[in-house]
Amino acid sequence: MRVLSKAVLATLGLSLAPGLQATPWVKTDDQFLQQSIHLLANSGHINTPVNTWPIMWQPILEDLAAIDTQLLNDAQLHAYLRIKSAAAFAKQDQIKSLAVAASENAQGQRSFGNQYQQEAMISVGAELKDNNWTTGIYKQFNHNAYDANSFSSNDSSWDGSYGAYTAGNWVMMAAIHQQWWGPAIHSSFNFNNQQRPAKSLQISRLNPNLPLHQRLSSLGAVQFNLQYGEFAGTAPTRHATYLASRIGLKPLADLEVGITGRKLQPKLDQQSMQEPFFDQLPTENITTLGLDLRYHLNIQTALYAEFSSQRSEKKATGWLTGAQYHLGNQFVLLRFFTEYQYISADYSQWLFIQPGQLQAALKSEWVAGVQITTPSGESGYLKFSKGTSQQNVALQEQLVDPAAIQAGYQRPLLKGLVSIDYQLQRAKQESGSTEFDHAVGARWEWRW
Repeated sequence: MRVLSKAVLATLGLSLAPGLQATPWVKTDDQFLQQSIHLLANSGHINTPVNTWPIMWQPILEDLAAIDTQLLNDAQLHAYLRIKSAAAFAKQDQIKSLAVAASENAQGQRSFGNQYQQEAMISVGAELKDNNWTTGIYKQFNHNAYDANSFSSNDSSWDGSYGAYTAGNWVMMAAIHQQWWGPAIHSSFNFNNQQRPAKSLQISRLNPNLPLHQRLSSLGAVQFNLQYGEFAGTAPTRHATYLASRIGLKPLADLEVGITGRKLQPKLDQQSMQEPFFDQLPTENITTLGLDLRYHLNIQTALYAEFSSQRSEKKATGWLTGAQYHLGNQFVLLRFFTEYQYISADYSQWLFIQPGQLQAALKSEWVAGVQITTPSGESGYLKFSKGTSQQNVALQEQLVDPAAIQAGYQRPLLKGLVSIDYQLQRAKQESGSTEFDHAVGARWEWRW
């Protein structure tokens, strides 16, 4: 039965959806590929830190090359083949891309996965690679963007474009891409996917597993990123600039530590009191310091936490804690997760603003969900969330105390990958009335 299971997985592994990865790093738009990477990290087969995204492919491939597949159980082999399939696609020298998407109402998830910020979108792109450099150019044409404001209609963008050059163990890049800093699945105090990506200049270590110095070997794998950036014109903090840095350490085989610092400088002349979320925008420079931990309790379970401290006009803090649990065999992988996040009243929540949805600032949120992956490329997720809003609601029409159900399904179709995502939300207004809002989006992408 063990031999049969491996034969089935090896055969089906050829049809695994590649996750549409084609850059030198693993992107933040594929929650199911992240699921497989976390599974192998929990079991000790991936040694590189996995709390800072994008993650470079090189250390992931080195870790995979060191794995004896005869020692993997069925779930681990399933995850291994999915990552190998995505990596094989990412190795191509030339990549071309075509994507179309449509949605009814805005659906910008804070977690990994698809974002729908316009009624309709078409995207074309291409990537080229050589020994030490790689570049990607993506152009989106949008219709009726939900994040349009009085300054910009956001009818086109260059999201996903980048240029990168490798020198030794360092990668220098200019990019407009989504990032994710932290161990959580649903939320992060640093970068998340909810708004359009920032433009940034960055320098990162290519391979965290290479030692910085013999005297620093006790730190384990060391991940480092330093960047200077500017947020998009349709982001709530229009054209705000920031300087951010993150260090990821793995001092123990089962423990990963992340340390983050960021200074935000808003441009007040680019903000308008006519925008629906002006009350949540920062008016002073903000310095944010963060610490996060991820502990692999066993090969199936990981516990994690994040703490964030802000300093501007006032001092404020926020924290989250969560757990994930993996199950699976040769036919299906499951990742169950639950998280709780608390944000104090004076914490500036510009990062959590959802364009297109008039919601009050959150005080706390509880989330639980499951992700499902199969070798054929079919995947799905189901997530429940319940939030409590801050007391100081600025506008009567703002929605408070939201509760939501999110579900999604994807599968290979016509040489590409089609995804359908749905969200149903129940929330209140200060007047006491209850509002039900739903959003549905569909996306198809082909890369060749």
